[in-house]
Amino acid sequence: PAGRGALLPVAAAARLRADPRSSFLLLLAVNIVTMGRTTGALMWLAAGVVLVLLAVDVHMRAALTLAAIMAASALVLALPALWPSGLAAALGVIFYWTGRFAISLSAGAWFIATTPVGRLLAAMTAIHMPRILIIPMSVLFRFLPVAIDETRGVLEAMALRGYTRSYLWRHPLAAIEKLVVPVLAASARIADELSAAALIRGLGVSARPTVVTETRFRAIDAVLVATAAALIGLSIARSLLPWV
Repeated sequence: PAGRGALLPVAAAARLRADPRSSFLLLLAVNIVTMGRTTGALMWLAAGVVLVLLAVDVHMRAALTLAAIMAASALVLALPALWPSGLAAALGVIFYWTGRFAISLSAGAWFIATTPVGRLLAAMTAIHMPRILIIPMSVLFRFLPVAIDETRGVLEAMALRGYTRSYLWRHPLAAIEKLVVPVLAASARIADELSAAALIRGLGVSARPTVVTETRFRAIDAVLVATAAALIGLSIARSLLPWV
């Protein structure tokens, strides 16, 4: 769909074209760092890695958005030291987790946007992942972009009917109802269509499928794996040796 590129870049536009296995390993490493007890330089290192990936492999606007969120988070976290108060402490807690979730969600968006479903299925089949995991992940990867596009369509229809941003702020419950009900109905229809398409393509057969998409370990995969190993190693070192 034409609207997909504005919210979630098409996977074919990826420049690095890394193997899904190395991309997933880096995604896992970034989440271990950001959602763990890591603080200080290591978290900013993970943010820098995600910023570079977004700028190179997705879109500069996505990288600038993450940079703005992280800059705001850093400013608010420094606020309690300059203005000791309960409000400053509460804002610090909120933005502490806002920055971490921004890094994690941005890494997930990079993985989804740059990983075609065919390459993901080929990679998971190559490592003999159980089909009980392959099928849900393949359906999820096909469902998310279409669901996001449907949500955009509902928001555009609401805007055409006069339900603008001011209405969303003045009547939040009514606005949520007008958004959620059509999205849920569209999601049920999308799920039925994806189930039918999966059955036609033989996704649920017991025999091992024939892989037509070639996956190879290239130089960029070595860089991603080395980066993931460094992030995990530094995280373990910080937990065992706090002075590192």
